[in-house]
Amino acid sequence: MMGAKILFVGHDANRAGAQLVLLHWLKENAANGHKGYLLLEKGGDLLASYRKYAEVWVWRREHNKSRNIFKKIPFLKREESSPDREPNKAEIQSMLSEFRQQKFDLILGNTVASLSLMQQLTSLKIAFGAYVHELKFSCETYASEKDMQFLAQKVKHVYAVSEQVRLLLKEKYEIPSDKLALLPPVAELAKAKSSSSEQVREQLNIPASSPMVLGCGLAEWRKGTDVFIRVARQVIRLKPEVHFVWLGMGDNLYSAELIEEKEKWDVGAQVHLIPAKADTRAYFEAMDLFFLSSREDPFPLVMLEAGHQAKPVLGFQESGGIADFTQGLADLLVDYMDEGQMADLIIHWLKASETDRTAIGEKLKIRSTQYTVKAFMERWAELEKDL
Repeated sequence: MMGAKILFVGHDANRAGAQLVLLHWLKENAANGHKGYLLLEKGGDLLASYRKYAEVWVWRREHNKSRNIFKKIPFLKREESSPDREPNKAEIQSMLSEFRQQKFDLILGNTVASLSLMQQLTSLKIAFGAYVHELKFSCETYASEKDMQFLAQKVKHVYAVSEQVRLLLKEKYEIPSDKLALLPPVAELAKAKSSSSEQVREQLNIPASSPMVLGCGLAEWRKGTDVFIRVARQVIRLKPEVHFVWLGMGDNLYSAELIEEKEKWDVGAQVHLIPAKADTRAYFEAMDLFFLSSREDPFPLVMLEAGHQAKPVLGFQESGGIADFTQGLADLLVDYMDEGQMADLIIHWLKASETDRTAIGEKLKIRSTQYTVKAFMERWAELEKDL
């Protein structure tokens, strides 16, 4: 069914990977003259952007009455001043009746976190699809057993963001192979060079002659920020001139603990743990190698950004989408979470000739271009034929 009329369902509008993929999708649909429709469980930073390209409904409402009262009490925190609430029966009926009038061909959930909201829409008798961006830990964190049963039994089309996600859905969640398809995500890669890559080294006090290894992502257990720091320590012990930079420290206990621990041994200040930045390009240009330390990362868009710089991208087998991206290329992945092997591999690439590094980098750069919006829309057009 070409040009199917789809109601997308998202769990929120926060600025994160799956939500950005959906934004690119809606934007491209709009550019091709297809109006977008999106139901969100709750709002977030991207809400205004979504509204540019789609008609948007938000399931959880802000309390309007309480907001006026709270406005008069200025010292209350923003979170307390706008508690969201489940819609009441009348609001649900009104939304469902709007959806009926639209005569959608498909209700497509973006992430397993949207499965619980999708179950509120079963009375519409419209076919369900789901685009899964999560591996085991996240499926268990963001979806209940009931949600995953709903995915296996009631969702007709299931799209996996990477081969490892597809295998997990098939083996652990018993989703039949004929319902499963691969749909790699879309990434927006900068065309122009940033002018501030020298400044990055200056700001961090990294000499031009020192190799720089970059890691990037919101610091958390899944991203293996702790692994990144431990591997850095092993490498620095053997190659004291190397600097490691992690971009994405948060304002939370996990980040604070890592920073505190690192301070104790990093006497040369060679491990730089810095908060997330809106524009990361200069850091990717300044690096020599990218180390994806993730324990679980279904399809990390940062590896595409790193590959786009034509630099080696290193990571762990069995950790997610990096295996799809580096498939068939030697000396980029080591055994799952083997920190010693990773330290050796980083040293191997830092000692490698410029020619060898460029050769592997160029291959990764070519691969990174396979995830454009155009490529994504072509893949989707193929999958749409089966709707």
